[in-house]
Amino acid sequence: MKVGIRQKVLLETLNKGSIAAMSEDAQADTSTLSLLIKSIKISVDKHFTVESNTDLLAVKFSTLANDDSGITVKEEGSVVVPAKEFIDWVKLQGEDTTITMILQKLATPEIINTLEDMGETGEEVDKSKFSVKKIGTVKLTSRGTEKTQTKWELDCFDAENKPSVNFTEKSDKNFEMAGQQFLEALDNVKFAATPKDHEHVLDSISMQVYEKELYFAATDMQHCAIYKNPAGVDISSAKPLLISAVLLDLISKVVNPEDKISVAYSEEKERVYIGQTNLRIRVASTEKQHISKFPSIELLLKKVYKPLTECSKNSMIGMLANASFINPNSALFVFLKENGTLTVKAMSEDAKLKPNIRQCVVGDISKDAKAIWGVTHLLNGLKVIKSNEIQLHIPDNMKSLKITAKDQANFIYFTMSCENAIYNTSE
Repeated sequence: MKVGIRQKVLLETLNKGSIAAMSEDAQADTSTLSLLIKSIKISVDKHFTVESNTDLLAVKFSTLANDDSGITVKEEGSVVVPAKEFIDWVKLQGEDTTITMILQKLATPEIINTLEDMGETGEEVDKSKFSVKKIGTVKLTSRGTEKTQTKWELDCFDAENKPSVNFTEKSDKNFEMAGQQFLEALDNVKFAATPKDHEHVLDSISMQVYEKELYFAATDMQHCAIYKNPAGVDISSAKPLLISAVLLDLISKVVNPEDKISVAYSEEKERVYIGQTNLRIRVASTEKQHISKFPSIELLLKKVYKPLTECSKNSMIGMLANASFINPNSALFVFLKENGTLTVKAMSEDAKLKPNIRQCVVGDISKDAKAIWGVTHLLNGLKVIKSNEIQLHIPDNMKSLKITAKDQANFIYFTMSCENAIYNTSE
């Protein structure tokens, strides 16, 4: 392999193709094959391609190799190199540099036994499954326009040790939409997912079709964010999808907002396939027997909520910030119709801090109301709302709250009311 490539092009290709290898889980991996998990596969032919994969995520990003893209191929080939070390070095080279990569093979490949540190297992083990073949080094030269030159080299391994993922496996297309819409949908709901769920239900983002519209949703069962995608989504299947919010957040960093994105699902393999012009991604889906455990958005969307009041988002955030100083988990909200005021009272759980009371005038209040709501949950929900005018809605039983934005009809936020004995005697 021998190729010259502009630093900016190389860095972009590396950043997109390496997200699996550079993920927190991959970099922290200590298994026998961690060397390969933390590595990327670079292939050079008519395209310059970078691939990385773990059990949960596989990514492939290609750039056409020609003069227009700043890539000159002298010799085709494939190698596997450690992702972090290579990317860190490339970042140090200026955008005005051209980086030459030349594979220098060993006369005899060196076999690295990854079982060496495991000691005796007492069992017969096929060591070939736990070995990596070092085939040589990649000689790197960076040349800048000001006649600067930097040289480095990196051990590389046999590309056969890290097979390419088959992104053409049979799958059924679910939908196609603009990349920017996909990113906006994720940004509007991901905050509501719980950090960790062993069944990967509540730590995931649900994609559901309701009344021929595509919705994204996330919940921890205490609050829920729902985003209705704008018109223009091509829906091919109404099957719901459920994908880890952490993995989707990683994927969002490499999605091109200017390009259409297609999403397909293989129920047999429990994998979701995401594609753009030069990008192929395969991501693990929640196991099919658990997907139905995510609540149907239909239940929330059909639930009757009555308008309570309108108010300024900034005013509400100010009230919540003060309450959070005393108690980030809960506060008492009191709405009085007579004088049109909202009072938020926060009390310390351990009584070490005095209560904090803040009051403001809001819009017309439909009726007197009193409820305890989660402070941090509300703050997180309000932060994704772009409009400064928000509308509060409550059901007759007062057990939840719905928030909508005046100029943002595609986002709905729900939060459950809670009980806390410290507010039982509060006025």
